[in-house]
Amino acid sequence: MDMRVKRRDLRIIALSALFCWEVGGGAPEEVLDQVMGILGIEETRGTSGTTYGYARDLFAAAVENAEELDRAIAGASLGWSVSRMPKVDLCILRLALTEVLRLRSSPLEVSINEACELAREFSTHASPRFVNGVLMGIFRETGHAGSPEDIVQ
Repeated sequence: MDMRVKRRDLRIIALSALFCWEVGGGAPEEVLDQVMGILGIEETRGTSGTTYGYARDLFAAAVENAEELDRAIAGASLGWSVSRMPKVDLCILRLALTEVLRLRSSPLEVSINEACELAREFSTHASPRFVNGVLMGIFRETGHAGSPEDIVQ
């Protein structure tokens, strides 16, 4: 186990688990354990003190708050119902919102930038712009963001 796991890698683990949970359902802890097993990560269920604890915390908080997060996403995504969104975009949005609003573990700019990078890597060519727009709308509404120029993309 590498003790220098990057936060980006932990986000990818959480994203993978959240996507699997969204598409296939199941008990969240089991889904995360299965994803970690597929990725070759040998770690038993643990707390935030473990190497992969951030991925666990991020995933668990996103699942626990999915309904609330989806309401915020639906309110900010004009013309797009949550059910029509690409599932990977929905999962990326949930994770970024969870980082900023629930875990308060990353600066706003970092979370938005990382969400756009995840969208660029794992979704469609239009997804980074969509993800950025939805997040900016939510963060402006919640008082977390200033003008669009304040956000690095």
